[in-house]
Amino acid sequence: MGFRAALVLATLLLTCVAPPAARAQASAPPADPGTASTTWTLRNWSRVEWWRFFEPPPGGGDHEYAYPVNRLQAGVRRDGARYGLTAALQYVQFGNLPADAVGPGPLGLGAVYFGHAGRSDSRQVYLRYLHLQLKDLLPGVTLQVGRMPYASGGEDASGHPKIEAVTLQRVAARLVGEFEWSIYQRGYDGVRVDVVRRPWRASAVAFSPTQGGFEDAAGLMMPDVRVLGGTFTVRPVALGDVAEVQAFALRYSDDREVAARPDNTGRAAAGVDVGINTFGATLVAASSAVEGRQWDGLLWLAGQTGSWYEQTHRAFSIAAEAGHQWGAARWRPWLRGGVLWASGDDDPTDDRHGTFFQMLPTVRRYAQTALYSQMNSVDVFVQAFARPTPSLAVRADVHRVGLADARDRWYFGSGATQSRGSQLGFSTRPSSGRTDLATIVELSGDYTLSRRWSINAFLGVARGGEVVRRSFAGRTMTFGYLENVLQF
Repeated sequence: MGFRAALVLATLLLTCVAPPAARAQASAPPADPGTASTTWTLRNWSRVEWWRFFEPPPGGGDHEYAYPVNRLQAGVRRDGARYGLTAALQYVQFGNLPADAVGPGPLGLGAVYFGHAGRSDSRQVYLRYLHLQLKDLLPGVTLQVGRMPYASGGEDASGHPKIEAVTLQRVAARLVGEFEWSIYQRGYDGVRVDVVRRPWRASAVAFSPTQGGFEDAAGLMMPDVRVLGGTFTVRPVALGDVAEVQAFALRYSDDREVAARPDNTGRAAAGVDVGINTFGATLVAASSAVEGRQWDGLLWLAGQTGSWYEQTHRAFSIAAEAGHQWGAARWRPWLRGGVLWASGDDDPTDDRHGTFFQMLPTVRRYAQTALYSQMNSVDVFVQAFARPTPSLAVRADVHRVGLADARDRWYFGSGATQSRGSQLGFSTRPSSGRTDLATIVELSGDYTLSRRWSINAFLGVARGGEVVRRSFAGRTMTFGYLENVLQF
């Protein structure tokens, strides 16, 4: 199906199907002491995605297609002075998923959805959220239990608008997230404790993710994947209100019955055998606005230990970014740039695994074309944000992406999606001894027609480097979508 057909389908969706969606779970209004309030929500996302993946070699699959999808969520929130109860159901339906878009590997996300569902009209109803929040069990202590949302690094609002904007865009869900842009998404079943004091905040979690993301049997718990974690966030007194520092630790354990092993060893595996510890810190800084101008900076560091199947695991990743916004200028332009490095493995024959493992991320926050993951990668980028009108936000990104080690592989995916089968959640393609992956240009826009209605659009174009050229006949990939979002 070509691009014109995709646009026709998008128009039909925009005129016939319901509702838009908030990008994060809506917060309920504060409850008056001694009273309780109930908030009902209804949200609908309708989207058409169009793919023209890198052209495969002769005999490969269909690399050009489009498909429509709809996601409807109905929820309720009951808020009291000492408790909060949230529940939500979700219904997802696909149409026209490509049955033959494989070779080499999945040719775009439509192929991944089909690979999980085994059919072109994937659909499912499932429990999205069901969690109880107990407030002030002790002064400043909150407990949540049940099926909940979670984004590592974004556990609590900072109170500083610029620090909050950078954190939500460039820190939250980098390692553990809800995979929210995917249609099925994922949630977390377990316990979370938050402690808030005036100079610092702390959070601890123990949970398992649900199936989802690309998996149509969504909402089922994956008890063989377990995550333990904690964060400690503080604003250094010496820096006043211009910086926030967070230390974090995460333990990821995985022993699912999944016959896949995405690494450079070439060894088969009947099941997953992974136990990885991640320790790190984040520094986000931002100045106060002076004559409308404001700078920001980010430094993110993470090291890993543990085991990868029979190998010892040691890996590292670092991200450094900076930005400047001209808030008093027309369109309020915000320009940012940075670099990410995530280690790869330099010897497939030894007993050490050196590829940084991204665990359960929301990859598309950091790679909007969904072409690569933060594993054996180097990503140098610039991005620009602008607001031509109060209701229109636009964004442009340029990425120069390579592999950190030519002896490792090209990784893509967003973490565990199913309890058993052949889909671990990350997959690989060969590097062919090269490191030049792609140059990517991404354009997006969000237009708010009213408080309840918005339209989002995206177009990404990638020009493959030597890594792509060695596996594909074509070197240009295009991915776009048009999305209608309604909420009540």
